[in-house]
Amino acid sequence: MKHRMLFIESSAKTQEGINLAFEELVQKIIETPGLWESKGSSSNIRVSNEDGRQQEESSCYDYTCTI
Repeated sequence: MKHRMLFIESSAKTQEGINLAFEELVQKIIETPGLWESKGSSSNIRVSNEDGRQQEESSCYDYTCTI
């Protein structure tokens, strides 16, 4: 890792290295418990539809992510 950042060369056009990039990212997240352990505070990410209303839990479409 350079500058403590994960870098994996990949191409969205040819899909080369895409699976490896996601596998490496997930592995690094798993190896860094502080990234996935809850600290008791709520998330700063809210998922809502385009008009700003929050979706039902069972709804799986038309999402916008706001951080």
